[in-house]
Amino acid sequence: MKINYHILFRACDKVESVHKVKRPFGLSKIRTIKVSFYSMYQALQESGDNYQFSIIGDDLSDELLEFFQQFEDVKVDNTRLGSAAKSLQKQIEIALSIPDNDWVYLCEDDYLHTPYAFQYLSEFIKNSQQYIKTSGKKKNYMNRIIGDLSETPLIIHTPDYPDRYDPPWKRLSFIFLSKYCHWRQISNTTHTFLLKSETIKQFETYIKASAIGPSDSKLSEKVYGRILFKGKALCVSPIHGLSTHMTEGVMTPLVDWQSICQSNIQKMKDKGLWLD
Repeated sequence: MKINYHILFRACDKVESVHKVKRPFGLSKIRTIKVSFYSMYQALQESGDNYQFSIIGDDLSDELLEFFQQFEDVKVDNTRLGSAAKSLQKQIEIALSIPDNDWVYLCEDDYLHTPYAFQYLSEFIKNSQQYIKTSGKKKNYMNRIIGDLSETPLIIHTPDYPDRYDPPWKRLSFIFLSKYCHWRQISNTTHTFLLKSETIKQFETYIKASAIGPSDSKLSEKVYGRILFKGKALCVSPIHGLSTHMTEGVMTPLVDWQSICQSNIQKMKDKGLWLD
């Protein structure tokens, strides 16, 4: 069984960094976008699953437009939106039009992915009913209250943010084991996440509300369960992370991101897609 992925990649190269934080490895914003896009594009090829890849551009430069045009199976929708909120709102509207059982990846333009990202994701998704099932048998009283998590909507956040290991953010979490890695229940994400289209529709009101601002905290508080899951979704992230936010200080730990970045740059150089 192949998964149908719809990649909705928001891109804007007008602002280097919203929080004025440096990009890693001396990259500019436009180069960060290129290597982030290419790493995900290549990982999709490796997975063997079906995909549709769309760029939601906000007044992209000619350089980026020419770059994306070299990928024949990538659709570019470029307009002058003028803000992250409007770009996110457009992304959500597109996601709501996608068939219920297809998986939608709402992704910002500065997340570098491992070459095996979609291989791990697909294996986990295909077997998620088995991996995340919980039972209230014997003396597991907490699970009696929680119920069977395999019946809970699933959302995946692909990076593993290092602040989750800091004292203020350490908390009790479910841990699941798949074929390739572990997955941890989390309750906070950015607006980069993977879920079924039917799940977006289920939480449409809250997801749309979180796009005003935008507000990551509104998304996290209203959509993700922590201890109880009635009316909430189960959100998990992989350990080790399958992507990283390309911003200094928040990069996914224990993965050699510099090597992954350089490998993708070299592949683009070999194909004439990256000019020094």
